[in-house]
Amino acid sequence: MNPRYKTLLMLLSATLLLLAGCRQERYAYVSDAPRNEVTTIGNLDQQKLVAGDKIYIYVYSQNLESVVPFNQETNMNVSENRSSASRNGIPGYTVSTSGEIIFPSLGRLHVAGMTLQEMEHDIETRLVEGLFVKDPIVSASLMNFRVTVIGEVKRPQMVVGNGNRMTILEAIARCGDITMTGIRSMVTVIRTVEGGHTVDTVDLTSRSLFDSPYYYLQSGDIVYVEPTKKRKREAYRNEDWPMYLTTGVSALRIAYTIYYQYAVRRVQDRL
Repeated sequence: MNPRYKTLLMLLSATLLLLAGCRQERYAYVSDAPRNEVTTIGNLDQQKLVAGDKIYIYVYSQNLESVVPFNQETNMNVSENRSSASRNGIPGYTVSTSGEIIFPSLGRLHVAGMTLQEMEHDIETRLVEGLFVKDPIVSASLMNFRVTVIGEVKRPQMVVGNGNRMTILEAIARCGDITMTGIRSMVTVIRTVEGGHTVDTVDLTSRSLFDSPYYYLQSGDIVYVEPTKKRKREAYRNEDWPMYLTTGVSALRIAYTIYYQYAVRRVQDRL
């Protein structure tokens, strides 16, 4: 083989391998994170309660009789646990549009904007100060934790969690992962906050994901995986081809009509 052609072939092979490697890198999650090292998650902010949240609240005490009035809403015995509560269709406490719940003996409590831990501490303090329970321990959890994942995933759906926390990777995994036509470096998260919504993007291919406030999703979040430009072009072509066909046929009919009239006129002029 000619040395020049051999060199060109080697350069071409190296280029193709490099391009293949870059393409693979684009689809890999947190590809720049160090291996065999502990990566600190920088944002562990806890979710604030908002209107519509459904909360399971249970009050414990050494004096079991003293907490019975505060656990009537759960329709449970002290021996039952939270998992059985979800199975038995416990009503729980739903945060109203004004951000309140109605708790036995304590009345209306404004909980919107609090974390679950802050609400637990607030109820414990009120029970002690009101001389209702001497040593209360309040346990609370969300009963309707859910996020919605749409866009370029295999199974777009509403994902219901079993606890108070879910990572964005867990939610996407529950939907069958992102398709090969989804942009992993630009995933949009829409979040409900007090007074409105926030919209931001997350790069799932970078270790900066661990520092993002959207690494841990909050109940009500909407995750949207945007399609690649190629996928958009394919969708547009698939949707618009009937219009192109109709337009083309109409154009041909108009052109034929004009040509026919022109040909007839020329024949008449000759006669």
